[in-house]
Amino acid sequence: MMNNLNEKLARLAAKEPSTWLADAEYRLANHEWLMKSGAIAVRILGTLKAQGLSQKELAERVGVSPQQISKIVNGHENLTLETICKLEAALGIQLINLPTSDDSRPLKKKNPAA
Repeated sequence: MMNNLNEKLARLAAKEPSTWLADAEYRLANHEWLMKSGAIAVRILGTLKAQGLSQKELAERVGVSPQQISKIVNGHENLTLETICKLEAALGIQLINLPTSDDSRPLKKKNPAA
C-alpha cells in the first residue's frame, strides 16, 4: 500500500524544482509597480469592453503584437511611458494622472518592517 502511494506521489511530483519562493520574493520586491500595472490592466480591459474592441484591434492601433497586449492586460508588464501614451491615444482615455507642478507632497513610503 505504501509503495503504491509513493509511486503515485512520484508521478505527480514536478520534475523541476518549485519557483514559488523566487516568485513570491519578486512580487514583494516589485509590489508597487505591479499594483499600478494591474490597475492599468483593469482600466484597459474595461475600456475595451465599453468600446467593443478586441485585444487584437488594440494591438493594431498601438502598433504592437497581440501577445504584448495580452501581457499588458494581465497586469504583469512593466510599461514604458511611450507605451502608456500609445495606449491612451489608441483608447482615447487617460491612464496616468500626473499632479500639478505646485503639488510637491512627497510619496508615502511603506515600512516593510511594519
